Amino acid sequence: MHVIERDDVPEITSVVVDGAPHNIGLLKDFHRNPVLQQFVPEVARLSMSWVRLLPGEELSVHQHPTKSMIIIAEGTGRTMGDATTDIRAGDIVVVPPGSLHGFVGTAPTGFWALSVQFEGAGLYEDPDNARVVFDADRLDVELVRSDNQRFMREYENNALVRMIRDLETQSPEVRNRLLDHLQTWSDAFQRVITARIVGEADGPARKLAAEHLAEEIGHNRLLADIRDGREAQWDPVIAAVASWFVDRMTTAPSVERTVLAHLVLEGSGMVFHAAGVDAFASSEYFRLHDGADAEHLEMGYRELAERRDWTPDEVRGVLRQGWQMMELLSDRIAERARAVAVVDHAG
Repeated sequence: MHVIERDDVPEITSVVVDGAPHNIGLLKDFHRNPVLQQFVPEVARLSMSWVRLLPGEELSVHQHPTKSMIIIAEGTGRTMGDATTDIRAGDIVVVPPGSLHGFVGTAPTGFWALSVQFEGAGLYEDPDNARVVFDADRLDVELVRSDNQRFMREYENNALVRMIRDLETQSPEVRNRLLDHLQTWSDAFQRVITARIVGEADGPARKLAAEHLAEEIGHNRLLADIRDGREAQWDPVIAAVASWFVDRMTTAPSVERTVLAHLVLEGSGMVFHAAGVDAFASSEYFRLHDGADAEHLEMGYRELAERRDWTPDEVRGVLRQGWQMMELLSDRIAERARAVAVVDHAG
């Protein structure tokens, strides 16, 4: 969700028709703002509705599958959900698909707004089948999903992911060094998911952990098969990150283990292995992970949806820490792989 103030839309005051200038007052075309230009489709089936919220009246946090735009016509209010921002007449609230958002009117009059959708029927066109989700438990999971998807998008720009995506441009030495350090992490990953079972006392969560281990065990041997028998390379940073994950899997609360194992480890693996499939088209290691990681990720969301022993703030904090560790780990593998090229060049 993004709020664009009226002043952020460039203005024009005159146009030229048949060579003659004509005053048009002050006009602010939405397409002259880069965010709105990208958001508003060229061709659409518009649905438009007036919305009114009195002071203190709420449209509670919800989400819907289509993009929406709220244009504040008069009065004041406040957004809720992904972003909390005061809004006033002239503001434009851009709501992407799946964004968690809601509104409350503020004193003295609340606000009137124009709600616009661009894809199919309006959100409330059929009051008995509104195209929105208000359920609190589902919203908690979707809030976590939204955060995790953002972390995954950011991870796509990690040095390691960029390197493996462009591996054909790298020297054989860089390729080998990358795989050797990746092997060190893959071996450690097996210990991480094993430690999760050791530390898990909760029945359903332990069963989930066992299913996860059964699918993952032995995958590190597939990676060894494409490395021509070279030894894995020990590194203090990789070892430290692996130790952190093992510690969390044996001492952290059950829900934290689920978040780290499925949302962080499998989420980052999904991005990484998808990038590596083309570079290692004949490798069963990358092929298996490219399909399995997405299912393992969904396991985590389903587990969260079935539990009630967590809050979004707690889980989002764990999620952030886990992704920071994965960024650190991945940056280190890329750094060690590049170190070969630096040594060769210096020599």
